[in-house]
Amino acid sequence: MFSSRNIVAGIFILLLFLGLGVTFSKLYQPEAKNIKNYKLALSDYDNENYSNSYFLFSQVSAISALKPAALYRQAMCARKLGDNKSELNSYQQLIMYYPRSRFAAEARYYAGQFLMDENPNLAYRYFDNVVKANIDEDFTIASEYFKARITATKIRYSGKKPSEKKKEKVEQAFRNYLEKYPDGRLAVNVANTWRKFNQNLSPSDAYLVARAYVYAKSYAEAKNIISKLKEEDIWVLKDLMLYRTRDYNNANALLLKHIKEDNKNIRKEDYNLVIDEYTDIWDSDKSKYHKLAALLNSTKSSKRDYIWNLKCSYSPKEEKQSCYSGLYSAFPNGEYARIALFQNFVLALESKNYQKTRQLSVEYLNKYKDSKETPMVMFWAAKIDHSSKMLNEIVYRYPDSFYAYRAFWILHNINGATINSPLKFKQVVYPYKLPDRKSPLYSLLLVKDYEMIKKYTNDKFIESWVEYEKGNYATSMIIARDAMADLDVKPTKSDLRWRLVYPQNYFKQVRKYANEYYNNEALIMAILREESSFNTQSQSNVGAMGLMQLMPTTAKEIASRNNLPFEILYLLNPDINIRLGNLYYSSLKEQLSNNEVMAIAAYNGGIGSVINWKNKLSYSDIDEFIIQIPYEETQYYIEKILGSYWNYTRIYQK
Repeated sequence: MFSSRNIVAGIFILLLFLGLGVTFSKLYQPEAKNIKNYKLALSDYDNENYSNSYFLFSQVSAISALKPAALYRQAMCARKLGDNKSELNSYQQLIMYYPRSRFAAEARYYAGQFLMDENPNLAYRYFDNVVKANIDEDFTIASEYFKARITATKIRYSGKKPSEKKKEKVEQAFRNYLEKYPDGRLAVNVANTWRKFNQNLSPSDAYLVARAYVYAKSYAEAKNIISKLKEEDIWVLKDLMLYRTRDYNNANALLLKHIKEDNKNIRKEDYNLVIDEYTDIWDSDKSKYHKLAALLNSTKSSKRDYIWNLKCSYSPKEEKQSCYSGLYSAFPNGEYARIALFQNFVLALESKNYQKTRQLSVEYLNKYKDSKETPMVMFWAAKIDHSSKMLNEIVYRYPDSFYAYRAFWILHNINGATINSPLKFKQVVYPYKLPDRKSPLYSLLLVKDYEMIKKYTNDKFIESWVEYEKGNYATSMIIARDAMADLDVKPTKSDLRWRLVYPQNYFKQVRKYANEYYNNEALIMAILREESSFNTQSQSNVGAMGLMQLMPTTAKEIASRNNLPFEILYLLNPDINIRLGNLYYSSLKEQLSNNEVMAIAAYNGGIGSVINWKNKLSYSDIDEFIIQIPYEETQYYIEKILGSYWNYTRIYQK
């Protein structure tokens, strides 16, 4: 017979094996099952079934590459459910078991916020780790503030006077936040904490606190601080409040009273905001010009270059050259010197004073070697000097610009604005080489957890790809466009990132109707991209609708002329919009002797305006025609369309 001791031992061993089995199953299970659970959890999360999603994420094995992301996702579920305890628990598991994970720093940041009152020492360590991880400037500066807030609270309740060094370290964190983010999410909290910590702020620090309140529209708090400071040191903040509460008479009086001063304590960015508020209350460009001119004459302030630049932008055409020359002469190394020099370059170019244009281009290129205007200045300098070397340099240094297109055309003696070359369709794909199969990123790509992919990579092109995968084509294109603009050296045309900047959305419809109505398919792709950023529901302030931004009256006329049915809402249908847009562009081209540049101009500025310019302007080629157009918007539009056309051609040409 079995003794009771043997039975107990047997039960113990059985339980031990069961426990080990459960533990083993949590530590290890086939990755296919982890992926299945993760996908199901993600689906539940998207369907707002957060409780079940939380459970399914918990079923991902501890040794799976997906586990850190699953823990972060559990925290997100708990947050949606309002379960603070479970959210904190998920963050702390992530911190404890996966401290080097890409998600651990963010987990420390959010866990630290939960623990500030309950366990301030641990919260401080978490925030300190976030700062050292240096993951993102927003997280870093906010973490420095929370560290300072914990220290300030300890000092305040200890009853002991802190050392000057410790006090300054705390205040520097508050100062850094309000300097960087005066209108940030935490700005008012920072201001409140700082005031509690130090009730005798210096005037410069009191300015930062008052500004945070003004930006947050906490005017009562702002006035309380402003009333204790010298008006000449704080008048811009007082004026901002007056303008934003529409007390224009008192606001203008205060501005005119202090505009003559050159107070170094007044911050330039706030000074500029006041000038903007003042400018906005006048209706016409003429009124704005005269009011700004009067302000400029009233002041000798070192900050007056902002007023001067604004005045020049509203000045009559005949006075612009002298206005910008005066600005450049007075502030040759100032913030607006580049704008002033460039504007004078453009004015000389428009007046065909090529000797002056060349002189200004040399000065500009010596001083500003890589600004956004540099390709244009280089192009005209090359054209005036017949410099093939400089044209080639433009194509090499700025391969995606409108001026690379024009330089390439001139170098290869291509007549006309476009070439008849069909495009090859290339799908938007993940913009880099796929990661190693053992990488957490590979697993996240496999389960299509786009939110975690963005957090894991912090890469703008991947963020763009994520938005594309989600069907947010406009957002995707804009993110990729801006990311490409930020690259000092552009990649080769075969690089996958270009497909995000210039995607072939709705290419099937574009090809069909461009070929049917004898249009260039790359050019029509360019119009879609620049007109609507591929947003089918896009509607402008003036009523233009859809992908090709057609006015309903124009579209109705085109439809009627071609015996097509029409209702306004049809314009939000991609197929109908692209068909009518092609018909409209084709009709403009026909009326303008198949001149693509003029047809593009007419698409933006109207056929009547273009016919008038065609007859009255003096030009020998398309470059001179574009620069002579009296509407800057239409000039810029032509450059955008042809620049985009050039990129579609170079990236997708068969």
